[in-house]
Amino acid sequence: MDPNIPPNPIQNEIPVTQPNPQPISKIPTIKNKWKLILIIIIFLIIVGAGVYLLIKNTAIAPTSTPTSALTSTTIPIQSVPKTSASAITLPPPSMDGINTHTELYGTGADPDIITLGPKVGGHPGWKPYQHKPGMSFETYKGGSPVLAPFDMMLVGFRDTSTQIVSGGISAHSDDVKLFFESTSPDWPGVYLTVYHLLTSPLLTGHTQRASNDLMAAPAQGYQIFWDGNYSVSPTSNAASYGALIGYKVKRGELIGFAGTVPALGSVGTHSFADFYFDVPDTSVNPNIQRGDIHLHLVQPGSFFYWQSYSPDAIFPSGVLAYPFETDGYQLPVKQHNVNFKYSPQK
Repeated sequence: MDPNIPPNPIQNEIPVTQPNPQPISKIPTIKNKWKLILIIIIFLIIVGAGVYLLIKNTAIAPTSTPTSALTSTTIPIQSVPKTSASAITLPPPSMDGINTHTELYGTGADPDIITLGPKVGGHPGWKPYQHKPGMSFETYKGGSPVLAPFDMMLVGFRDTSTQIVSGGISAHSDDVKLFFESTSPDWPGVYLTVYHLLTSPLLTGHTQRASNDLMAAPAQGYQIFWDGNYSVSPTSNAASYGALIGYKVKRGELIGFAGTVPALGSVGTHSFADFYFDVPDTSVNPNIQRGDIHLHLVQPGSFFYWQSYSPDAIFPSGVLAYPFETDGYQLPVKQHNVNFKYSPQK
């Protein structure tokens, strides 16, 4: 008798004088063994799958992931490639104070020329004009201070301010453009362009509201457009602007004053400032006809995280400061004067 099979109570009551019972079948024992083998196989499969997934997730984790971001449960911005040099491929550890003024986001960039990250801006229903490279902030009045969203250096300017005619009515349009290169370790190789400015403290010789020939606009230094980027020597009367090329500004500092343009369909004016960002990536931007083909336009309202600036504000990696005075932060009174100029750095 198999010792693994418990004795049968009925069999124990049979007198020993009776004939020996039929041999007990071993089929139940074989079934038990197969059940045990099946359980072991299933267990090994589950353990193996778990080990495989752990190894796979470890292998694809970016080596530059900040420790603080590992504890975040926030979902990263959709479609931002990990090959980007920008730090915003991961969300900040906390969204407290982040993107709190989206009501001031204006018309975004033309999605047809956005080649990196999300194409849709802050207001999907607001149609931008063709080849519009950046996003407007609807918070400025004419001459309002425009602030630096991160640490950066002036690398060029262009003044395409001009007289425009709409419906037989002639009106002036302010369009001083400033080109900056990031000096922040969070944004290596990133460029910012701000335009529709009245003037800038970085243009020490410019105070007038002049109109220029758009075919020969005053320009100097590095120029960045949706389809090209390159450097130019001073053109037209650019030397008279006294541009402080190479001057560095910190996040939250004054970089210009908002200009005005004629309002669409009326004689009135509209004051705002537009910003566009070029971010380096290993992929090729097919729109670039001249210059660095690895610079890509992004959609500022959905590619970046934004936060109000104050001297004691803590900015996580990849978060930009809103480029306007907000939440109690104010520049010195003298920097509200459109005639304020920086002194050349020694």
